[in-house]
Amino acid sequence: MSVNVTKDDTLKFRIDAVTADMMERARFHVKLDKSKFVRHSIREKAEAIIAEHEKTLFTKDDWYMFFDMLDNPSKPTERMKKAAEKYKDITASHAV
Repeated sequence: MSVNVTKDDTLKFRIDAVTADMMERARFHVKLDKSKFVRHSIREKAEAIIAEHEKTLFTKDDWYMFFDMLDNPSKPTERMKKAAEKYKDITASHAV
């Protein structure tokens, strides 16, 4: 999902007195103007929500299998070898 935002875009919202007071008290402690405080707060909350909803959860068995595969990798197949060679060819042509 992508949103086309410019520096001049604005966000207008209503705020109740209790929330406004809390914001002012919090802003005082971190020494930010309203705009920066709101942007920082929105970003912080958005990052937390995204992290919660987009994280991958593994079972205990998944973790054991994952680390076992790292510790004991299987031998590469012919298909894997071909893919590695193709990758080397592609990246070699873009080397600086």
